[in-house]
Amino acid sequence: MIEIDATGLHCPMPVLRLQKALRDLESGARMTLLASDPMAAIDVPHFLSEHAHKLIAQAQSDGPGDMQILRFEIEKG
Repeated sequence: MIEIDATGLHCPMPVLRLQKALRDLESGARMTLLASDPMAAIDVPHFLSEHAHKLIAQAQSDGPGDMQILRFEIEKG
């Protein structure tokens, strides 16, 4: 499974990295996106629904220091 690490990047970079990675995948392929920008919790699900992709799971965990890591499991539509 492909994993995109967009931690440390600010809006709109996590979504742009996701968009670029999805271009190269076949429909039904799955990938993971990691992001630390709190706006990704809004931007990523919105992007996925607008482009007919599926959000399989979303979770948040502690990262280094005070950083929160958002993890998105995605299926290409």
